[in-house]
Amino acid sequence: MKNPAELVKKIALLQIGAISLVSEKVEKLIKELEEKGKLSEKEGKKFIEELKKNIQKQKEDLVKEVGKILKEVNIVTREELESLKKEIEELKQEIENLKKNNQ
Repeated sequence: MKNPAELVKKIALLQIGAISLVSEKVEKLIKELEEKGKLSEKEGKKFIEELKKNIQKQKEDLVKEVGKILKEVNIVTREELESLKKEIEELKQEIENLKKNNQ
């Protein structure tokens, strides 16, 4: 079985890709409707802007969900890892200072 983090990442990327593909197809359809005169340019632009806002929200929600899933499977985030590295370096420095003071 693959690493759970990689699996979640691949699922998220597939969903983002699907969202983007749908967005592109809808934008193309809107342009075609505008060209045929079945939709005004103003209506088309308004619809596309609303679509972009909805897609952005879906992507943000997806990122949040992936973060929740990663926490549930006890996988540390990049930020958590960097924080731990920083803390380790601080502790190393403190140990070195204590060694110097005891000599």
